[in-house]
Amino acid sequence: MPFFKRLIQKIRKKPAAQVDLYQGLNIGPGTHWSIENLDGIAPQLISIGRNCMITPRVMILTHDASFFNHTGRYKFAPVKIGDRVFIGYGAIIMPGVTIGENSIVGAGAVVTRDVPSNTVATGVPARVLCSTKELMERERHNLFDLPESFAHQVAHALPMTQSEVLNCQQHLLRVINSEPVND
Repeated sequence: MPFFKRLIQKIRKKPAAQVDLYQGLNIGPGTHWSIENLDGIAPQLISIGRNCMITPRVMILTHDASFFNHTGRYKFAPVKIGDRVFIGYGAIIMPGVTIGENSIVGAGAVVTRDVPSNTVATGVPARVLCSTKELMERERHNLFDLPESFAHQVAHALPMTQSEVLNCQQHLLRVINSEPVND
């Protein structure tokens, strides 16, 4: 076999070096998140506390490329998220933001400024709506428990079969309509 042909075969067989772009992340225990939530350029600039819930389609950005066309440069800034923070579906957290502990960021919010501890922030751009305690008090009659099996799957964004989803929906409808629940 000619030399170059053997060389090309060896090169093709050599596995590509694996690079872990997400090494050194600072995410506290008990926090639910996924790689898709994190900035793809500098995720190490993100610090997330303990027992947080980062829901699907949330994007936590540490870079801003909007300057590039005009300056050829990027903006980078760290993002800090405290303990027991909930960030709702599809929210965007911009570079340089700090979200204080025990806070809630509403679904679809665009957080461009710091969110103080113990507050609820919603909207585009996100603004503080009320305290977390006020929201819990106001909504206490609208809160429902899920059976443990459903709660675990929902909280951890685990896949559910159609049958499991249907059972969960039926349970919720019975609870909301105040029917007896036999789960």
